[in-house]
Amino acid sequence: MSFSRLFRTAALSLSLALVPWVAIAEEEPTIQLAILLDSSNSMDGLIDQTRSQIWNVVNALTDVRKDGQVPQFEVALYHYGNDSLPSYEGFNRQLTDFTPELDNVSEKLFEIQTNGGQEYSGWVIKSAVNQLNWDEDEADFRAIFIAGNEPFDQGKVGWQEAIALARSEDIIVNTIYCGSAENRERALWAEGAEIASGANFNINQNRQVIVQESPYDEDIRALNDQLNSTYIPYGAEGTRGLNRQIQQDVNAGAAIVTRGSSKGSAYYRNASWDLVDALEEEAVDLETLSDDELPLALQGLTLEEKEGYISEVEAEREEIKAQIRDFTSKREGYIRNLPVNDDRTDTLDYAMIQSLREQLARKGFVLE
Repeated sequence: MSFSRLFRTAALSLSLALVPWVAIAEEEPTIQLAILLDSSNSMDGLIDQTRSQIWNVVNALTDVRKDGQVPQFEVALYHYGNDSLPSYEGFNRQLTDFTPELDNVSEKLFEIQTNGGQEYSGWVIKSAVNQLNWDEDEADFRAIFIAGNEPFDQGKVGWQEAIALARSEDIIVNTIYCGSAENRERALWAEGAEIASGANFNINQNRQVIVQESPYDEDIRALNDQLNSTYIPYGAEGTRGLNRQIQQDVNAGAAIVTRGSSKGSAYYRNASWDLVDALEEEAVDLETLSDDELPLALQGLTLEEKEGYISEVEAEREEIKAQIRDFTSKREGYIRNLPVNDDRTDTLDYAMIQSLREQLARKGFVLE
């Protein structure tokens, strides 16, 4: 459970204890995706696809609702099959627990260095099921996406054991085989997904990622820069979070357009370091923050003046986000009307988006 959700749960419990008749609002629905990436020598293309296409996945889900609510969207990240990781850990490593702060995920993706190793699919699936902070509400959506190109049955943790564990926790497992569709090794990848109520895809991990250009891209880039200026760093993580945001814009390269679109959505949250998001999620109390924890623009102001300043920044942010969403809609409409000259159904984002749309619907999530 995220820090913000823990905070809200504690606050609601206190309210119930003090005022038993108070109506308690329903907790927002949650989508949790754990992405497990083979980072052995041959997987540079897979890592590159994930770095840029994660934003396509986010954008494809921005209109998802459940019971009229915008879900909490959280991503966790592992890499495996890498000799730089300890053998006693199954050559796999958790890079992030579930987080709604997508810049953290992007940062970790760009830190992955591929290296030859032993790809133990069963072990990393078991690690993800046991180690991650999965939500316990049965109505929420929980899924694993594991991508790799080696036999699915390597390592001392059998894939059957790992899949059975995931099923027992109502966690869907989707498998993405990065190799020839006719390869016999793919059969176990497909069988694992079928048993775990997931989907199996075959992708070309070396397919070069091309971001389709549109007449609206410059507008989105400019608005993205304006959006960054509305973030108010606070506390120990403030400066680091702001620097991370800027660095991930740089890392995105041509994908800054799709990343910019994601930043205009409700899924882009930064409550651990941005004061606007933190106050909206009730993760902090403005009245108790010392001047040392605030940026210079807020130091020395009265509480009322601080609240006024933050409200103005929040309003500006919402206006910029609305403009980003408008240009994103126009961009998507433009791209849909272009002639299809190339088949892009063999990349990571296509695999994830197609499976998520069907699986979310099974859980009662609606793509509006």
